[in-house]
Amino acid sequence: MSRGKPDRSERARGWRKLARGGAMALTGLTFVGLMGAGIAGLHIRASAEAPPEANPAVTVSYRTARFEDGYIVTERFAGRLEPARQTRLAFERAGLVTEVLFDEGDRIAAGTVVARLDTAQLKARRTQLLAQRRELQARLDLAKVTLTRQQSLQSKGWQSIQRFDEARFSVAELTASIARINATIQSVDIDLEKSEIRAPFAGTIAARSIDEGAIVNAGTGILELLEADVRQVRVGVSVDAAEALSTDQVYNLRSGGRTYPGRLISKRADLQTGTRTVTALFEARSATDVPFGDIVELVLERRVKSRGVWLPTTALSEGRKGLWTVLTVVQRDGKPVIAREAVEVLHVEAQRVFVRGTLRQDARIVLDGTNRLIPGQRVALATQ
Repeated sequence: MSRGKPDRSERARGWRKLARGGAMALTGLTFVGLMGAGIAGLHIRASAEAPPEANPAVTVSYRTARFEDGYIVTERFAGRLEPARQTRLAFERAGLVTEVLFDEGDRIAAGTVVARLDTAQLKARRTQLLAQRRELQARLDLAKVTLTRQQSLQSKGWQSIQRFDEARFSVAELTASIARINATIQSVDIDLEKSEIRAPFAGTIAARSIDEGAIVNAGTGILELLEADVRQVRVGVSVDAAEALSTDQVYNLRSGGRTYPGRLISKRADLQTGTRTVTALFEARSATDVPFGDIVELVLERRVKSRGVWLPTTALSEGRKGLWTVLTVVQRDGKPVIAREAVEVLHVEAQRVFVRGTLRQDARIVLDGTNRLIPGQRVALATQ
C-alpha cells in the first residue's frame, strides 16, 4: 500500500466519528426544540389566565348600630343574715341559779320558762307577811266593833268624844297597816315572778353562759335567744341604690347559689363614714336554711338613662387619651371602605359594652379583626 493514500479502515473510522457527532448534534437540537415548545406553551397558558388583583378586599363581619335610651346595671351588695330580734336573757335580781332548762340549739316557744333562781327565802317571807296580815285583820275587826259601840254611846251622851276618836283612829291605823302588808306581799310576789326567766319570743337558744349552782348578780346573762321565725339581712348599699329602694318592691337575696325573696324593712338616714354606704334592712322569712351570720348578697337591677349602642368587646380598639375607637364600613366611590369612629365606654357587661360617641344610627360596625384593618381600606361585607 502506498503511503500517499489513506487506508480503507481509517476512512471507516472517520465516517463513524462523523456519524456519532451528527447524532449528538441532532439530539441536542431536539432537546432545545422541546424546551422551547414547553416554554411557549407556558406563555400561552399564562396569557390565557387573568392576572391576580393587586389589593384584594378583606371580608369583614359587621353589625348595624341600633341606639337605645339606656341600659340595666346589675349591682351586688354583700350583707349578713341576722335574726329580727336577739336578746341576752338575765335575771333582774341576784340569787342562786337552781335550774337552766335548755341548751344551745334548742327551739322554744314564747313564754316558756328557761331558768329559775332559788326562792326559799322569798316564800318564807311571804308566809310571814300573810300571818302578819291575818293578825292585823283580827285587830282591825275588833277596832271596828269598838268604834261602833263608842259611836252609839257617844250619841247618847254616855261616852266622851275622846274615846270615840281613839276608836275611830285605831280603825284607820290598822287599815293602813294591812295595806302596807299587802304591798309588801305584792313586792315579794314580783320577786318570785322575777326568779324565773321566760322567753319573750319564740326562737332558738344561741348560747348558754351559766349552769346550775352559780350565784349571779342582777343582769348577768344566762342564755342568748335568737328569733328564728323572722329573719332579716343587714346590708350596706350605695347612695344611688338606696334612693331607688322601695318598700313596695320584692328584691332578690342570694346565698349559697339560691335566691330568696326579700322586702325592704327600713333604711337608715345617715351615711356610714367608713364605707360611704347606707345601711338597709331586708326581711328574708324564707331563708330558713341559711345560718345566722352567713353572707347574703343583695342583687339590684337599676336602669341608667343614656343613649348609646351595645357592641361586643372585640369591636373596640384602644385610641388616644383614654378613648376607644370602632371601625365602621362606609361607601366611598361606590365601594365599601373602612372608617374610624371615637366612642366612650359607659358600661361593661360580660363580653359586651354600652358605648356612645360619633356613631350614627344604622352605621355598619366591624365586629372583629380590627387589627388587620386601617381607615380607607377597601373591604367586602360578609353575608348577614
